Amino acid sequence: MSLIANLRPFGAALSLLALFTPALSAQKHKELGRMWTFEHAPLDWFEQTYGFRPTQAWLDALRLASLRFGNGCSSSFISPRGLIITNNHCAQDYVGQVQPKEEDWVLNGFFANSLEQEVPVPDLTVQQLISQRDITAEINDGFTEQMTAAERQEKLRENRIKITKAANEKHPELTPEIVTLYQGGNYQLYMYKVYSDVRLVCAPAKNIAEFGGDPDNFTYPRFCLDFALCRAYEDGEPANTAAHYLRWKNEGPSEGDAVFVTGNPGSTGRLNTIAQMEYMRDVQYPRALRGIGMQLDQLRTAMAESEESAKNLRPRLLMLENARKAYGGYLAGLENADIMAVKKKAETKLREAVASNPKLEAKFGDAWTQLEELVAKKREGGGMQRGPSQEEQDMIKRIGEATFAVYGTEIPPDATFSLRISDGVVAGYDYNGTKAPWFTSLYGLFARHTEFGGKDPFRMPDNWLTNAHKLDMSTPFNFVTTCDIIGGNSGSPIVDKHGHFVGLVFDGNIESLGNRFVFTDETPRTICVHPAIITEALRKVYDRPQLADELEGKDQDSRDQK
Repeated sequence: MSLIANLRPFGAALSLLALFTPALSAQKHKELGRMWTFEHAPLDWFEQTYGFRPTQAWLDALRLASLRFGNGCSSSFISPRGLIITNNHCAQDYVGQVQPKEEDWVLNGFFANSLEQEVPVPDLTVQQLISQRDITAEINDGFTEQMTAAERQEKLRENRIKITKAANEKHPELTPEIVTLYQGGNYQLYMYKVYSDVRLVCAPAKNIAEFGGDPDNFTYPRFCLDFALCRAYEDGEPANTAAHYLRWKNEGPSEGDAVFVTGNPGSTGRLNTIAQMEYMRDVQYPRALRGIGMQLDQLRTAMAESEESAKNLRPRLLMLENARKAYGGYLAGLENADIMAVKKKAETKLREAVASNPKLEAKFGDAWTQLEELVAKKREGGGMQRGPSQEEQDMIKRIGEATFAVYGTEIPPDATFSLRISDGVVAGYDYNGTKAPWFTSLYGLFARHTEFGGKDPFRMPDNWLTNAHKLDMSTPFNFVTTCDIIGGNSGSPIVDKHGHFVGLVFDGNIESLGNRFVFTDETPRTICVHPAIITEALRKVYDRPQLADELEGKDQDSRDQK
């Protein structure tokens, strides 16, 4: 998801009533969202809500087709020859690294004509989740009540090193990662296959991939062709991914369809305490916004010096603009009284559940009060401390253990840039006194270009204008769903009940920003690229029918798999 937000007033968008209005059927603890882990996918919930109970084979197929892209995005295999789809804004930094000095592929786009023209990206890897194993007992081995916070943190570090070393020795071909879930209530060992030979296949021009630019980000209706294609190679040849790729469905979804996002959301704060959230609201986010503003001023000054400077610094400008809007939106969510009221009610209910159990009360009852005291000390120090202290980390873990003891896997954990599956439906919504349609079309793209006089950031590339007569103007462009996403989900595939690829996540609307702390699906939406506009553009604008054929499974290699 593009970390960008339009900073309109946030409070009017939500009401306390709306936060508790059920979607299709009642979900317990809906405020905690739907970022489910694959090892604890809520099969009963899926069946109750959508009349669909995934099999283990269905889940495994999606897990193996879904990838982490680089260090901050998501992607997926979409052909038997290692073809990968992600967002243009996820690939942008890598495109800038490999573009020739005399060319500007970020601004003007790049399309390989053949396998031989696909460009190696030295610093790019994609990671495929092969297996998961619960290691909570191993992580907590050796802990005693008599230990200090510092001693527990050191024991945790030692156990992590021990587990990682053993995993490396047992599976040297894979890369282990210890994933902390429920803020320390549960730990999993994830094992990844890492593809290190990844090559750039195509990336559209900036002014169509990010059409509408900063003004349109985190808004909807939208018209962004925010996709890029790469390819994984092994031993110098396209990787054989015939066993685990998503079949392309050019028709996309229909309104009301159940759909699923499989991606790697970066971080959420839905299990944060009120004390932590108030500190972020009053100290952390305002300071971050001031720092980002200063960096943006310096960057714009540097970019004005020369075209070469502008070319080199353009990706960083987008990143900082994204961060400014994201933090602004998160802060607006924390300043929303309704959101804070929901959090206070949920925290009170959890603490009451702990207090009603003598064993849990003895072990965890004082954790919230102690964390409140630690946060208060940090405030008194002017908030200069970067990140939580050892004592804070220890108390956060205790609260996480208490939460898991009360709710277990009935609730999803906060996002940790690890693979999740999120469910929702394709649906428009009410906004600005009217209705946002569930999808947009090429008609709207040309209208927006015309209505803004063809001026940046609403200027379409020349090749779209010259090829306009070839295009089917009714082709769907972007669409929205109620799925639960956050930064890190950029490039995630949207799949239907059959596991078919029906869309590509690239953003959320303004109302989705508050979902960082309290989830609702009344107005927040996930914004996706429709598959039909990708193949329409490849065939009629970019003259790359062979790529469109590979996506649609019409090429020889795909036919051989059928």
